[in-house]
Amino acid sequence: MRVMSKKWRFVFILLLIFFTYHLIRDVLQIYNIQTPFANLGHTPHRWCKPYCDFVTIPPEIFGIVSSAFLLKRNRMGLLGILLIIILPLWLIATLIN
Repeated sequence: MRVMSKKWRFVFILLLIFFTYHLIRDVLQIYNIQTPFANLGHTPHRWCKPYCDFVTIPPEIFGIVSSAFLLKRNRMGLLGILLIIILPLWLIATLIN
């Protein structure tokens, strides 16, 4: 396996930031803490109504742990490919109304 390129390193740093932000935002929403930080980019979904904030917690934790592990290891491997593959699922879940 080769060392991760700068481009992929940047992608995984962005993913780590995104998943961390999303997890913090979901926790704030679960406890009904209304702040601009918690409301930024939030769209209500009808398909998962009361469970939306809870449904995303396991994938967010997976994304945080995986991104941090990949950045520490500095190699992409199967875990990196898996993390990249699940990104379209996040987009589909965002677009489902």
